[in-house]
Amino acid sequence: KTVASTTANESQAVELADGALILNWREQNYNGPSAGCRGIALSRDGGETWSAPALARALNETPCQASILRYGPASGTGENSMILFSNIDAALNAEVHSQRKNMTVRLSCDDGKTWPVKRLINPGPSAYSCLAVLQDKTIALLYECGDKHPYERLRLAKFSLGWLTAI
Repeated sequence: KTVASTTANESQAVELADGALILNWREQNYNGPSAGCRGIALSRDGGETWSAPALARALNETPCQASILRYGPASGTGENSMILFSNIDAALNAEVHSQRKNMTVRLSCDDGKTWPVKRLINPGPSAYSCLAVLQDKTIALLYECGDKHPYERLRLAKFSLGWLTAI
């Protein structure tokens, strides 16, 4: 079954500590109640069915592809699950693409309910991003960026969880 949203775009799912899936997507909507935030839905049956779409207002952005993934123990362990999220942290306005800047990584320690950790990676023009956790638990972030436009080059940032949380 698909998620009942006509504005969902560029989605990515992540498994929560209890085995449920959360789907996080770009809200391709420049006006109305969902403008400037991400959409989410939850599945407790492996993606067969999904909850009604909800808005993740804490994950504000000018509509752009983002990345989300687990950083922590395998699902079903009952242990604390951390989730990493990367996107551009910029206000939505009429000049959408000119506002693609402020590549940011966030951390949730409660399976995406709250996002108390937020670290700016690049204050300049930025766009699409992709997170990975390396074998040694280093976090890698591949993202588009540039001096004048967000599509001039790709950059790879590598950092530890300690660096991300040391604010």
